[in-house]
Amino acid sequence: MPRYSAYGARDDRVQEDGDRGFVGFNNRLRPDQLKPGMLADSQNGRMGLNGQWEVRKGIDQILTPVTTTTALVLPFDLPTLGQIGDETTAIIDDDAVEGLYGSCAFSDPNDNASQFIILATNTKAIACNLQTLVSTDIAYPVGVTVLSEVDMIQAFNKVFIFRDGQTALEWDGNTSNDFTKVASGDYTQPVQIIGTITTAGGICTVTASAHGLDTGDTVHVEDKAGSNLEVGESYVITKVDANTFTIFVQHPNENNTPNVIFQERVSVGLGFTHMPAPPFAIYHQRRLVMPFNYTVNDDDDTFTANGRLDELIASDILDTDTYDQIYANFRFNAGTADFIVGLHSFSEDALVVFNRNSIHLVQNSQVLNNATSRLLTDEIGCLARRSIQQIGNQILFLSDNGVYGISFLDEYNLRGTELPLSESIDATIQRINKAYQSKAVSVYFDNRYYLAVPLDNSQENNAIIIYNFLNQQWESIDTVSAEGFHITNMFVAGDGADKGVYVVSDLGGINRLESRVDGNDRITTVIGGALQTLQVPGSVKTRQFTFNNLDRKKWRSFEMHVESQPDLDSDFDIDGELENLDKNIEIGTLRGFNGDAVLQAGSDVSIRGRLGNPRAYGIQLDINNIVGRPKLRAVSVDGIESFRAVDKAE
Repeated sequence: MPRYSAYGARDDRVQEDGDRGFVGFNNRLRPDQLKPGMLADSQNGRMGLNGQWEVRKGIDQILTPVTTTTALVLPFDLPTLGQIGDETTAIIDDDAVEGLYGSCAFSDPNDNASQFIILATNTKAIACNLQTLVSTDIAYPVGVTVLSEVDMIQAFNKVFIFRDGQTALEWDGNTSNDFTKVASGDYTQPVQIIGTITTAGGICTVTASAHGLDTGDTVHVEDKAGSNLEVGESYVITKVDANTFTIFVQHPNENNTPNVIFQERVSVGLGFTHMPAPPFAIYHQRRLVMPFNYTVNDDDDTFTANGRLDELIASDILDTDTYDQIYANFRFNAGTADFIVGLHSFSEDALVVFNRNSIHLVQNSQVLNNATSRLLTDEIGCLARRSIQQIGNQILFLSDNGVYGISFLDEYNLRGTELPLSESIDATIQRINKAYQSKAVSVYFDNRYYLAVPLDNSQENNAIIIYNFLNQQWESIDTVSAEGFHITNMFVAGDGADKGVYVVSDLGGINRLESRVDGNDRITTVIGGALQTLQVPGSVKTRQFTFNNLDRKKWRSFEMHVESQPDLDSDFDIDGELENLDKNIEIGTLRGFNGDAVLQAGSDVSIRGRLGNPRAYGIQLDINNIVGRPKLRAVSVDGIESFRAVDKAE
């Protein structure tokens, strides 16, 4: 704005305050305490390394594979007593899809183009191909339905559905096959295997009819029967067929030595068990690791709660049906009011165990009887299992103190950070609905940590808070401008240009974040409803400008540098918030300061306008998007110190 070329001794000089770029937002501090470059609020926005703030790209619904049919057809007439005949009766559809209870990403390691999201409904699973956008139903075993929340993962080229307290289900990845139940009931201990051995060049071939072994299994020599082997030696099987298997040895060659007795590893004490109906599991060092909350009974599909919620168990290597109840079992904080919330597999054979009120580390789990566990901290724990994400040398998770982190230092020793990462957005963290915070879910993609949470009174995840690791600041709170869109899970999936963050809604829709450049969200908020196209509700609030002093000012004018997207026109509202005296003022629109025309696609402009000389200690500018996805590059205000009396200002 114009300035005087000279000032007299008694003149009030025009002063200017503003920002030439933005890196993040902070709603914990007062707006007048924020440093240059920080915003007081950012809704549905992104901030790049060039410092501009812009409205995010829109959400696109790419698949709606879950369609709900009517379980009970109404209206209907019930026949009166003694009447049957032509009366219309109720139609009950036992196969109706009534809800979505779980989901996971899946890819076939033998097919580069294989990218699926698998959904678990009450009556069936649905495999959704992200490349072809074709959905395929996958049946459950006869008589199986899913009636509550489940957890799903891909491991060992399979997809597992974990049904807390019920037999888990597994699928081999072939869309022509159905889910089956994992093994349960009484576990049969290994039997002796009697074979004839021939050794040549360090390869020992064992001929044993119908031995039942698999590549990767371990066998032990129980009776060497005159061979060059030694009793008690253990070997990993390198190759099998129906009647032979091979192992590597360091013994002299020999030919057709009969009656050598091998045995698979036999557990001690409590014996082996099948998968103990866990609520969830993770893949760690070629094993499945899971909470050990249930004892497997001798009868198939029956389990008894053991009352221990702080205990976990690991499978044998590459064997999801075998669990050693002694060596593969760990318990944490026994006797305290604590329980396992989540697990995370880290490098160097480190398994991080997140309890509700503590964090532990298990190491050396390759050989379970050498494994050790230790307490990392009992000052903090995790409250949402799917909030856990590893980013570089940090693991982030949602705790009672907000988003917290532990870092790997000193050759992968773990240390907790002193302050929560979310300290700067504590006002948002306090809005998380405590009763449903365990539903929070996260992903890491494009140098950003996305955390979906239930804000305010929502019982489902209705917002995503985003941390930008390049800027080292919180970037945005993302929402949609309609109720009913909730996030149950998030994945990084797809390939090439299709790779991105995919979210599954509680309505069964699969949506991709930041995929529509037109500034609209295309979503469904009602099962069976039509797609809605909604303007992304982008808004930004600047810090409070004060000229770094406590005097009241007379605010004269503002200036903004604004740019449109290459293919979109832009327009937005501009308002002002004044403090002391407190009031809001309507400043105008981008159109109004641009010759009564929207800012055309690909254009940039410096808009200037008067503020009307309101008197106040500080001023903030609020911008609310109307058209397109505008970029805000810089903003400034100017004014003069206008009130120095000690009397109350009117």
